[in-house]
Amino acid sequence: MHKLAIGKRQEFVIWARLLKEEIDVYPTLVDDKGIDGIVAFNGKNYEVQIKSGKNWNNQRGLGVETLSVNPNRIYIIFNYTKDEIRYFTAKQILNEPEWAESTKWKIPQIKLPKVLLDKYRDHDWDGLVRYLKKQKKQKKPNKASKRTK
Repeated sequence: MHKLAIGKRQEFVIWARLLKEEIDVYPTLVDDKGIDGIVAFNGKNYEVQIKSGKNWNNQRGLGVETLSVNPNRIYIIFNYTKDEIRYFTAKQILNEPEWAESTKWKIPQIKLPKVLLDKYRDHDWDGLVRYLKKQKKQKKPNKASKRTK
């Protein structure tokens, strides 16, 4: 199967999952502006670009010029082999020292080695949904802090 067809299928996987979370999805018909669609929740809209691959390496098309257009644009990196995502805003990608050089290459790209997967652990699916819905992460109760009567 052609890699563009694989990418488009993975976009639909992400769109379907967002719809299931009651987030509105407006996919673009033409992918010539660096976004795959707009997602919305409670009147707040976000531009979204989805990058998918069979691993976390060499997610292409994430260059400084593209990232600088809208610092709030959300980039979803979907590892379809592991069925996991990490999401970033353009601003986060531009400010990450690990990607400072590779986003300026002739074929710009980012990699997500284990150190960055760990650093952005909260940028998983649940984190994306919280971000889009602007909900705070719920803290787990600390057993030691419970009062006994």
